Amino acid sequence: MKRMALLAALAVLAAACAAGSEEPTTTGPTTTAAPATTTTAPAPTTTTTEHSHGGGVEADQADIVAATLAGAAFQDVSAAEAAGYGSTMEDLGCFENVDLGGMGLHYLNGELLDDQVDITAPEALVYELDASGEIAGLVAHEYIVPVDAWSGAEPPNLFGIDFHQHPVLPLWVLHAWLWKDNPSGMFVDFNPKVRLCPEGVPVFGEE
Repeated sequence: MKRMALLAALAVLAAACAAGSEEPTTTGPTTTAAPATTTTAPAPTTTTTEHSHGGGVEADQADIVAATLAGAAFQDVSAAEAAGYGSTMEDLGCFENVDLGGMGLHYLNGELLDDQVDITAPEALVYELDASGEIAGLVAHEYIVPVDAWSGAEPPNLFGIDFHQHPVLPLWVLHAWLWKDNPSGMFVDFNPKVRLCPEGVPVFGEE
């Protein structure tokens, strides 16, 4: 069942990519798409980050802690696979922007692609690749809502940050660089500290 869900999700994304559809970037007032997940954590503090889709923002440290704890086991790729995540290398390739930085390889959980978002249940896990194309480590979570699944008047929102529409795929997306510092901002798509896609690895958007 998990494998079928992943294949169905990849089929939708790959078809959209092939069609070359493009959605405009959209921003708006902060909204909450799903009930906040609570965990035992120190008294809330805030962390200011720079976000390319909305300027300076403040992320609740308790949310950052909850998301980090939820994803810790997925540094082990086998644990991610056991939880329903699968590699998108064959269908989407490795993501990068030579001017802005690397992103990496996504492991997607197709069963989570709906209109619900939860900081402790990312739809995708982002892994950095080493020079030989092997997984070097988990670097980010990506939260995803299919455009067609979202009926809200405003974008989905987590960490107090509005999602933005992917420029090619029909998705609302939000990256959270929980596992590797991003000097451009915790919620910015690309990270200059992440290695660009190694030679011989398929790159998203390139034939």
